[in-house]
Amino acid sequence: MPVRTVTAKQVVTPTGITRLRAAMKPDTRLTRVKRRHRILLRLVPVVLLPFAGAALLAMHPPHIPAAGAQQVEWLDLLFFCIAAFTIIGAFVLGAWRVMKAWEGSAPESPGTALREFYREATSGRPNTRRLAALLCNFDVPGPRLQPVFHWMTATAVAALDSPRSVAKYWRALVRGNKEVVRRLTITGMEIEMPLADVAVATVRMRATVVRRIPAAIAAVVGCAIAVSPFIAGVALVERYGISFWTAVAAASALGIAIGWLLRKALRAVAERREVAVRKILVRSMRNWRLLSGEWETQDEADTSWLDPRELKV
Repeated sequence: MPVRTVTAKQVVTPTGITRLRAAMKPDTRLTRVKRRHRILLRLVPVVLLPFAGAALLAMHPPHIPAAGAQQVEWLDLLFFCIAAFTIIGAFVLGAWRVMKAWEGSAPESPGTALREFYREATSGRPNTRRLAALLCNFDVPGPRLQPVFHWMTATAVAALDSPRSVAKYWRALVRGNKEVVRRLTITGMEIEMPLADVAVATVRMRATVVRRIPAAIAAVVGCAIAVSPFIAGVALVERYGISFWTAVAAASALGIAIGWLLRKALRAVAERREVAVRKILVRSMRNWRLLSGEWETQDEADTSWLDPRELKV
């Protein structure tokens, strides 16, 4: 975890109070962030999965060995059943994850607001309108909240005074280097409520820096090995005296192993760190919004300025 270098002189307390007080005022626009229905489009490949799986299974329906057959003769039926249950499990898991993402896309709690913000901000093409709806105080005059600088924010930080600049900031943060991509995975979250309608969340994440070309090579080679029995065909596989679904299971295991070894050998993962940031959120109507769009600001790293007497609206 990176060591923060925040001192009392660095913390711009009046700025945090000004922006938080402005965010706590009633929303005259009566805006509300709704669920993102485009997430449901991800159900299309999930729904098609059973049909594609059925087509693959139909390539070679296994025969049921006669009573007293050797154990080796049952392998084809065994791996056929494993493939069928794998397809069913992938369908159920995929549908559950899509519906969970859709349900959590409405920021009606601090946790869902944070997850939706990071999902949108770290995507390849962030939706600027949705980022604007998940953040507060683009129109508050005065100095901006000062960012905390560490390895994730080593590049120049532009003024985040519009949704477009927030999208550009996160695109540079995650995908600024064409040779690598930074992946953020939320591993834990602790939320405190120091004030009414104000939440302070400590977000724990795993930041993984992946080299694009080595990762792509490992994935392509692994997938090519895994699907090789389907490419070769049932007749060619059984010509060598191997049952088809046994060959599929072996090729899948070999493809996963070779892909993993290639990722290690080519050093596809350049760096992996456990990081933690603190974010301040404010309730606006039924939604929660983030006070700042940076990775972390000095007013969030040190929240000792959160005094209820100073924040009366």
